[in-house]
Amino acid sequence: MTRNALFLALGFFFCSCSFDAEEQELCFIGDSITYLWDVEYYFPNYVITKYAVSGAGLAHVNKWNVEDCSKKTTVLLIGTNDIGYWKSTEKNIEYFRSEFTSEFLKTAQRIDAEPLIVISILPRNEWGKQDTLVTANIKEQNRELRQMLSREMPNSLFIDVYDQFIYKGNRIREDLFKDGLHPNEAGYEILAREVHKKL
Repeated sequence: MTRNALFLALGFFFCSCSFDAEEQELCFIGDSITYLWDVEYYFPNYVITKYAVSGAGLAHVNKWNVEDCSKKTTVLLIGTNDIGYWKSTEKNIEYFRSEFTSEFLKTAQRIDAEPLIVISILPRNEWGKQDTLVTANIKEQNRELRQMLSREMPNSLFIDVYDQFIYKGNRIREDLFKDGLHPNEAGYEILAREVHKKL
């Protein structure tokens, strides 16, 4: 066997053994927070599939063809555009929370991931408004999502990062956001670290 043939054979052997598509594929689904997340940088050892659009909510995700994520490890980060403006004092807030949780479950089941990793909805201070009632509602919505997923999708994984992005009193940590809504590099570091713990 020539030297070149030997190198080609060794290269084929090592390449074929170092990548297992089933173990190394990772899907991300979400809104602008996911869209702006440089997941290729934070997850360099994975083949990435990303479905994310600025302004997206559950209704948008339910129209997307995400079959590529079926039976694969999938990270879902969605909800700020659906509930981010709700105030805890709204008359029908409990109804809204219940409806969102119900729709979230349908979306999560439709994705058919194995496993599905759900990141909690982040607190927000869009346009420089420190609305602690909105962030308090987000915290409560996250609690309901965690309980629902534990009950209805016990093989899913819920990552609650809410407390890492706020100070006491439900005021967001401005040092982790670019604009009160989208994380900056330090914020994305937190998200990546927490997802890596589940992989």
